[in-house]
Amino acid sequence: MAEHASNCRPAPKWAAVIEDRLFPMPRQKFVARDILDQTAFGPDVVLQRDHNSSNDVVIDDGQIINLGDGNVFRVIPRCEAKPSSECVEPAKRAFVLDDEWKVTVIPAQTGRTLKRLFDLPDEVELLRDYESPNDVVIANDEHVHHAEGCVFTARKLVLTIKVNNNPVRFTKRRVTALEIKQTAIAQGVQIGEDFVLHAITPDGNQGPAIPDDKKLVLKPCDEFRCVAADDNS
Repeated sequence: MAEHASNCRPAPKWAAVIEDRLFPMPRQKFVARDILDQTAFGPDVVLQRDHNSSNDVVIDDGQIINLGDGNVFRVIPRCEAKPSSECVEPAKRAFVLDDEWKVTVIPAQTGRTLKRLFDLPDEVELLRDYESPNDVVIANDEHVHHAEGCVFTARKLVLTIKVNNNPVRFTKRRVTALEIKQTAIAQGVQIGEDFVLHAITPDGNQGPAIPDDKKLVLKPCDEFRCVAADDNS
């Protein structure tokens, strides 16, 4: 039960890559023969976990496989399967993003390194895919471990701030003060690029003027006031 609802959270989704084909799996731990049965490989083959080595490990039909220990496999004819010693080289891990997979031997990643693995820009939001509609956003600097779930999804970032009480939408977090003004103007806010931008503090007060080239990291519900340079009110 803990695998399915650890800390009251839905179980993460799992998948295996077998012979360069992606197969969704309903849970993290499986008997080897059951994996083969769910992937339409017949009884004349056995699984072999793919390591970064020529000494890959042959898996007995009755052995329980933890996909978090490596979810990349080959199949070989049963008549060719020989007893193998434990492989000391790391097992290959497949991270899966929106039905595409990338293989690595590094199980510990961050949100940013996973985005790099899939050639995604930082502005895209990465989410771990759960057996639930409530997927969890992974921050760029957040630690991500394959054993905690290997299936992810991505979505275009959209966040909304306010400029002079008008909602303004952004598709990236890191912007300059000038970009905030330009984006607000493009969305109909009645200001000029030569206006001065101020952040509204949590207590509702107006902060100091923000230079045009100042880089900011936006958060949902941030508020700004933008006034003409000669407006000191």
